[in-house]
Amino acid sequence: MSDDFETGFEGNANRKEFQLKEFIFKYLRYWPLLFAFVIIALTIAFTVIRYSTPVYSVSGSLFINKQPTNNSPTADLQNMFMFPDNVNLKNELEILKSKPLLKRVAQNLGLQFNYLNKGNVRSSNIYRESPVELEIVSLKDASGSFSLDIEATEENFRFTNTKAVLLYNAEFQTRAGTFRLHKVPGKSFRGFNSSNYIIQYRPLSLSANILASQIKTAQNIEQATILNITIETDNPAYGKDVVNELMKEYGKMNIEEKREISQVTMRFIDERLDTIKNELGGVETGLLRYREKNEVIDLSTQSQQYYQNFSELNQKFNEQQVQMGVLDYLLRYINDAGNKHKLVPTDLGIQEPVLLPLLSQYNTLQLQRNTLEQTTGPANAALVNMDISLSKLREQIAEALKNVKRSYTIAADKMQEQISRVQSSLKAVPSKAKGLLDIERQQKIKQDLYLFLLQKREEAAIAAAATIANSYPLEEAASSGAPVKPNKRNIYLVALLVGILIPVAIIAIMEMLNDKVTEREEIVKYTAAPIVGEIGHAGDEKTLVVLAGSRTIVAEQFRIMRTNVQYLVSKVEKPVLLVTSSVSGEGKSFIATNYGAAIALTGKKTVVLEFDIRKPRLLKGLGMQSVKGLSNFIIGNITDINEIIHPVQDFPGLHVIGCGPIPPNPSELLLDSNVALLFEKLKERFDCIIIDSAPVGLVSDAFTLSPFADVCLYIVRQGYTLRRQLSMVEDLYAKKRLANMGLVVNDIQAQGRYKGYYGYGGGAAYGYGYGYGYGGDYFQKESFKRPKSKFWNK
Repeated sequence: MSDDFETGFEGNANRKEFQLKEFIFKYLRYWPLLFAFVIIALTIAFTVIRYSTPVYSVSGSLFINKQPTNNSPTADLQNMFMFPDNVNLKNELEILKSKPLLKRVAQNLGLQFNYLNKGNVRSSNIYRESPVELEIVSLKDASGSFSLDIEATEENFRFTNTKAVLLYNAEFQTRAGTFRLHKVPGKSFRGFNSSNYIIQYRPLSLSANILASQIKTAQNIEQATILNITIETDNPAYGKDVVNELMKEYGKMNIEEKREISQVTMRFIDERLDTIKNELGGVETGLLRYREKNEVIDLSTQSQQYYQNFSELNQKFNEQQVQMGVLDYLLRYINDAGNKHKLVPTDLGIQEPVLLPLLSQYNTLQLQRNTLEQTTGPANAALVNMDISLSKLREQIAEALKNVKRSYTIAADKMQEQISRVQSSLKAVPSKAKGLLDIERQQKIKQDLYLFLLQKREEAAIAAAATIANSYPLEEAASSGAPVKPNKRNIYLVALLVGILIPVAIIAIMEMLNDKVTEREEIVKYTAAPIVGEIGHAGDEKTLVVLAGSRTIVAEQFRIMRTNVQYLVSKVEKPVLLVTSSVSGEGKSFIATNYGAAIALTGKKTVVLEFDIRKPRLLKGLGMQSVKGLSNFIIGNITDINEIIHPVQDFPGLHVIGCGPIPPNPSELLLDSNVALLFEKLKERFDCIIIDSAPVGLVSDAFTLSPFADVCLYIVRQGYTLRRQLSMVEDLYAKKRLANMGLVVNDIQAQGRYKGYYGYGGGAAYGYGYGYGYGGDYFQKESFKRPKSKFWNK
């Protein structure tokens, strides 16, 4: 086998990727089923579009006047009493869909009532076009819903389930309550699909819930304060009224909310003003009492006066203490005996009128005595008299000094008391100042708050009088014009997709349930063995389809196979080919016979051996019979090989050897040494030997004959060979249990369940067939009658 051929087949064997073309061809063969489903799906889509109620999209834009956030220090206080500056648009989106707001819309538009005109297939919403109007006189259950089905004309009306005729404007009763039906002025009964009308009533809360489910709100531009309101409805007029009324009621609700806030704010401010006025009066009274109690007029001036008095008193007290010290000194000086003849100091700051004359007289006498003592002796009578006078004066001075000291002590004590009082007053100044500051602070807070509330009251009154909404409709509600539902394009696309997917799914399930080999891709996926031939479904019941001059597709496929096999035996002069398969019925004899014919057409002498000893069918397929054959030669009954060789009629160069009588031990028979002798003799006479062997999945004959073969042609039949048997093929190929193995795909059909393998043409089935199944009668004799079906092939 050449390297190029080997590389080419290995490339095919390793090709695992998904092939789109093969996938398309796989499903394209079911095109009638696909076409039928697509037509059915498109027909259903057309019916759905034709009888579906058209739905229109109505939308409007609402501008929200969102002010920039106020970051001033009083912003929180202002927002407490007035209206907040910033608006949360996410909240506004939810408010637009809130039940209280939608209830107002439903009530204003009368959406508790829904009027429909019945058609042959569907009913139409006749909002604002209904020629009749229902008035509720009384309801038995205000929370329940009800529906009236009537047939109305210009003159009267009746319920569709009764024949009693009722007049307009007259009361009538039903299980729901008492009602009147009025004709709407200016509305005609003409132009409707029928005279049958359905009047539906829903409670206000339920109507609001329905609106909430229909309305969609969005902020399309993140940084913008524009909100889009959209509703999808089968009546554009209904949608426009709902959207416009919703924007209108939203503005009204906003104004009402602001006015309510203003009123609540003013009531709150009035209450607070009265309270703060009383509190302010109480604080001012407390301040007055505090001043009176603590004698506080101007605490700063008073504190300065206290300090000045304290300083003066303290200075006087110190001076008094000095003078008292001087008095003590003079008293000690006078009482000191050593000083009785000395002068007494008189310039020490003592300014007492009683004491000064005594001191002056004492000093004069002292001077006189000192003069007299210098001129006389101690016994002089005058000197003695002066000493007596000085002694008396000293006593008088000492007594005077004591009296003065006592008076100074009394004065100092009084002065100390004054100092203590002033000092106490001075110490009380901080606490009085603190108490006064606390009261004055409370007074200022109450006063500022009182003035602030007066200002905010005026602002709230002005705001309440000039309240405007912080939103207005930027664009009035407008309809899309064309219906948004049903979406014809999408419905047809979905129908087309469903029409394709359903049959594809059915086909896929069929393929999943099918465990037979149907595609080349499956063979390549499960085994690396090269495919050397692909034979289509023959259109002739004869076994031999490769004839001289034959130009059929199957004949050409055998010629291609002949060329491919030459690469496997290019170095063998007289090749021996073993033909086998997994089970019976896969076309071994058909392939062996026609491949032998293709070799014979090249001028080479070819012999086909019927070694499927248990179920021989080769000669029978060719319309030949032989009593003697391979079994006779192997057991030695015949020594001349020419006795068992039979030429095929009208096909020069092609010969066959039948199996002969079926022995009881076919497997042991093939182990005889005469088998080797048989091949030696045949190689002497023929250029190519083809062995039609038994299936390897049932018996071991092919393994026994494999050593004599140069190439093994393994047959895989489309729609017959099981996928799991390809694993066995891969095992045989990988372990090289069969010589130089190549695969031949047989019975590739262009019609029927397994068509589309490659898109080959081809006629009807060839089918002489074995007629036995996977087990056959290899191990147990069974009667056999060849079926007439063209799809049975060996």
